[in-house]
Amino acid sequence: MRAISIIKSEHKNLGAILYSLDKLIEEIDSGKQPDFSIFHGLFTYLDRFLDRYHHPKENHHLFPKLLLRAPETESLVRELGQQHIEGEILFVGMLKALSAYEFSGAQEFPHFRDSVTSYTEFERKHAQKEEDEVLTRAREVLEPSDWDEIDAAFDANEDPLFGDKWNNEFSDLLDRLINRLPAPLGLGDDWK
Repeated sequence: MRAISIIKSEHKNLGAILYSLDKLIEEIDSGKQPDFSIFHGLFTYLDRFLDRYHHPKENHHLFPKLLLRAPETESLVRELGQQHIEGEILFVGMLKALSAYEFSGAQEFPHFRDSVTSYTEFERKHAQKEEDEVLTRAREVLEPSDWDEIDAAFDANEDPLFGDKWNNEFSDLLDRLINRLPAPLGLGDDWK
């Protein structure tokens, strides 16, 4: 059942990124100039990790095993799989809004802010539903052999931003976030 702790850890890491996005939007709302490179880095992380690794592992390993052992969860699994697709659509919309904001200027910020807010709220609710409903039920019905396969899938890759192995591609992004954002994720102006 290592996969449960991995999923919860990945959701916690996602929560930190969603918090970062919200705080960056708040900074712009209060008059600070946007740092587009931080947004690009966060979006690259979300694309690389969430949509390429996290959701596919759930879709291809956890959800099928849950359906096998608890067929009554079909509507829940279908809903969460659909939410993975909806999250990708919201993500693409957020990318487009960032591009418009970066290219066309401040008049595009309200649309960008709204797209970020929609995305962060959606992903928080989605992760909470998975933890409350899927993981609870999976813990009850899955067998050790099911967990062996699921654990192996979730062990196959590591979070490139928050994992134990420092990833040079994202190390600058993490440093910049820590130095810019307020607690609990960062140090912000308080440390200067």
